[in-house]
Amino acid sequence: MPRKIKPKSSSESSWSLSVVEHWCLYSRQTGFQPTGEHRPLLDKLFFPYWHTCEICNGKGIVDGTDEDTWKNCPICFSNGGFYTGTVNQMEKMIYTVMDKYPECVCGNTKQSYLNIYNKYRE
Repeated sequence: MPRKIKPKSSSESSWSLSVVEHWCLYSRQTGFQPTGEHRPLLDKLFFPYWHTCEICNGKGIVDGTDEDTWKNCPICFSNGGFYTGTVNQMEKMIYTVMDKYPECVCGNTKQSYLNIYNKYRE
């Protein structure tokens, strides 16, 4: 569960995520597992097109209505930011990573990423 912290500056989030929560955020952002050999390649291809949400400072959560409560960021929908590349760039990134590391896809993206992979493989 996210923890409330005292930010060092007004531009920092007032919420801190655990390691597991960071892993979940990474998986939501990319559709890939948060750990493994694929990470250097994926990060190199994905994050140049990633824009961190300025409202939640990349955490995916913001202050709730009560002092010590949080809620999902209404701007980035809890993703911590936005993918700014084209659909074609995203699909080529998915194909490139899956071609070398086919086992690294996770969650509910498995089928759609497999469809993209097969589209480019042909």
